[in-house]
Amino acid sequence: MEAQQQTDALTLLEQRWQKRLDRERAARKEAERLLEEKSLALYERNVELRELASNLEKLVDQRTNELAVALKKAQAATLAKSEFLATMSHEIRTPLNGVLGMAQLLFDTELSEQQREYVSNLKNTSNTLLAIINDVLDFSKIEAGKLELESISYDLYQLVKEVCAIFKLQAQQKGLSLQVEFNELVPRWIVGDPTRLRQILMNLLSNAMKFTESGTVGLALMPSVESDVLTVCVWDTGVGMDEKARSKLFQAFSQADASTTCQYGGTGLGLAICDRLTTLMGGRIWVESEQHKGSRFYFTFAAPRGKESSQEIRVETIKSLAELKVLLVEDNAINRLVATKLLQKLNINAAIAVDGLEAVAMTEKAAYDLILMDMQMPNMDGLTATQHIRAMNLSKRPKIIALTANAMNEDQERCLAAGMDDFISKPIHFDQLKQTLARFYP
Repeated sequence: MEAQQQTDALTLLEQRWQKRLDRERAARKEAERLLEEKSLALYERNVELRELASNLEKLVDQRTNELAVALKKAQAATLAKSEFLATMSHEIRTPLNGVLGMAQLLFDTELSEQQREYVSNLKNTSNTLLAIINDVLDFSKIEAGKLELESISYDLYQLVKEVCAIFKLQAQQKGLSLQVEFNELVPRWIVGDPTRLRQILMNLLSNAMKFTESGTVGLALMPSVESDVLTVCVWDTGVGMDEKARSKLFQAFSQADASTTCQYGGTGLGLAICDRLTTLMGGRIWVESEQHKGSRFYFTFAAPRGKESSQEIRVETIKSLAELKVLLVEDNAINRLVATKLLQKLNINAAIAVDGLEAVAMTEKAAYDLILMDMQMPNMDGLTATQHIRAMNLSKRPKIIALTANAMNEDQERCLAAGMDDFISKPIHFDQLKQTLARFYP
């Protein structure tokens, strides 16, 4: 009896263990099934991710190639536009040089009061056209990243004085007060690009004069919170502008509204160029204005202290210039006449060559101190003629200065690379010619 009970107990225990083993096997199989399903799902997901990654790489490569093609097209378009503008600038500047030159020569003759007024209007209109050409060309240079700034020491006080002197007569004619304020902490001599600073000041003061019928136009210079940075404010009591007009003020080819263009004229490029220039000069520009309450334009620019220069351009020695032997090389008859008359005002009687071939032949026969060389001429251009002259075994090396309607930086570089000593862009101004000659013959 007792043995039977032990047997039954063992049997029951075996059954329990068997059930437990069965449950564990079942659980293990289920776990294996689930693991297999998950592994399959992970594998399938991994395959999907690989396919997605491969597709993304293809898309990235495709997009990169598309962007590269678009960039090349944009660069080609920018280059084509720059070349077009440079060509058009040359073609327009060439006759404009004749118009401005002849107008100036006519202005210097004996004229009646009415004739003088007509010639003065002709000069002003021509200079307005030249300013538009320069604005378009400058904006193109900035867009193409080809505008380079000078870094020289110059007299800031003298520059501001010269700029304000230009607007003094206009202010008097309109009955405006023109005020200039210098903070005592502003240094007189600074390092930078005086030409571009002058351009910004001229643009802002011109706008202030244009939009102000009564009251005051002012210019103030002050130090900035940053070291070696100056702040300039050009303010007026003119028409002012609302928030909508201010929001698009520094956009290219934009005016406050359509009536502004009709009433005051302009391309809308001036302030856009000022915006780009101040950025290049390490600063920024902004405006504060209310309609009918005037405007205040502020801009900052980097202005490290410069060294005072005692060098003065002396052109009083006209007698010494008269002793120079000069060759003028110019194919355009009107521009030849203008340049000849400008030289005669300096007591210089120049020999004439109508193209590069003739200039080379004349240089072989006579020794010249100075050659004023046009760039684009028939038969032989100025660059080729300069290279031929520089290759000659001459007893005296003449100074060669380009007189050209090409006004791009690369044009100047080409002139210097060909062996020229300096560069004057057309239209030729008497003061510019005088100062250039004075650098070589003080």
